[in-house]
Amino acid sequence: MRYLTNRFGLLLFVLLPIVFAGCAENENGAAGSGLIETDEAIVSAETAGRVMQRYFDEGIALSAGDTLLMIDTTRLALQLDAARAGRSAAEAQLNTEKVQLAQAKETEQFAEKEFNRINKLLASGTTSQQKFDQVQHEYNSAVNARRTIDAQIVSIKAEIEKIEAQIAGIERELRDCFPIAPSRGTVTEKYVDPGELLSPGKPIARIARLDTVWVKVYLSAGKFAHIKNGQHATVNTESGGQTFDGTAIWTSSEAEFTPKNVQTEDSRADLVYAVKVSIPNPDGVLKIGMPVFVTLELQ
Repeated sequence: MRYLTNRFGLLLFVLLPIVFAGCAENENGAAGSGLIETDEAIVSAETAGRVMQRYFDEGIALSAGDTLLMIDTTRLALQLDAARAGRSAAEAQLNTEKVQLAQAKETEQFAEKEFNRINKLLASGTTSQQKFDQVQHEYNSAVNARRTIDAQIVSIKAEIEKIEAQIAGIERELRDCFPIAPSRGTVTEKYVDPGELLSPGKPIARIARLDTVWVKVYLSAGKFAHIKNGQHATVNTESGGQTFDGTAIWTSSEAEFTPKNVQTEDSRADLVYAVKVSIPNPDGVLKIGMPVFVTLELQ
């Protein structure tokens, strides 16, 4: 008798949630179960270096823009000093070339006037061909000298632009030595400790929005037809008692097979539509991975 009683109790325990779900589906609207999820981001290193300080730990709430780490900046600071010194030297050389260009232009103008004057004298027969050839050579030399300086100035300006690009890159790497939180959230995992050597792309921390969570439930086509974004939802945990208000924020545009975490093969073979429900969670009661039961009001 005790064996039969135990078997009956176990069967009742298994069937009650199914009965409850069926009642909720029929009386209150479309219902489904799912696991609590949240929007999260993994922050990764964008530059290489050793972690000097870490300003966060697991469970710490962060605001967007909060600094997570300080990575050693010694190497980059030296590179920046060298690049700035190179830019100063190039700028000084550019100033010198500009002075020489002014002198070359003045020489060219004088040679051009002399060339024109001798050319007229040659035409009137009052000077020799030798004198004309000499003045023409001097004029051509002045033009070539001015063009050479022009080319040097163009080259120096290009070098300065290259150095400035290098400086901008180094300054960007220096900013990357102080990675920041991309958004508000709570650190759920940390991946680095002070003293570790980072490489670009290595994860630093996982940050999750725990003040607002969401759950995805799957509905049959008949129930899904009555669901629209903005509809109210009631969310219950397996422990019962407290309920939470939610809002439908996304509905799928195409059918899919029921996810594999559904228990029976027959249920997994059904075509269903996904609905995403957002749930305010200011007190952090709902945890990531927590199973919940969702009832959506039908319209």
